[in-house]
Amino acid sequence: MPPMRLARAAPTFDVMKRRLVLAATIVAFATVTGSVAFGGTETTLFSDRVGEICAGALLFQGRHEIGTRAGAIAVSRDIEDTGTRRLRRVAAVPQPSAQAAAVRRWLDVERRLVAMYSRNYLRIWDAIENADSPAKRALLPAQVHGLVHEPDPLKHRADVYELELDVPDCTGGGS
Repeated sequence: MPPMRLARAAPTFDVMKRRLVLAATIVAFATVTGSVAFGGTETTLFSDRVGEICAGALLFQGRHEIGTRAGAIAVSRDIEDTGTRRLRRVAAVPQPSAQAAAVRRWLDVERRLVAMYSRNYLRIWDAIENADSPAKRALLPAQVHGLVHEPDPLKHRADVYELELDVPDCTGGGS
């Protein structure tokens, strides 16, 4: 005859409820405190905070009349102001000491991109406005293409830093 096993009493509803509350509390604590409480690093904190600031970044935030040079100037200024404001918030985030140099270089590239996007918006408007002859209109597609793609080398550098630092585009210019 096999040895007799003592039957274990099934946990009561109260015991199960306490276990569930404990598990939920642990999960909530992990979510609120982030990964630092469970072996994360200052790099993760930086990445998460920058992600919050830059998520869904728009090139500009205001509403503008279009079709006039004054409207183009307003959009250009808004691009500069919106990007600069967002990048100031990012610069205020404590940087991981191990990546401080890369963060500085990335922010420099992002600032240069914002300035280029702002400047080129107005340059594109001017190119279109000044295409007042058949010869100028014939050159317009290549001219606009050049202005649209002028930021590409800088954007490529930003992409490399974004991968290294695990941060998103912060200019609103996208990939």
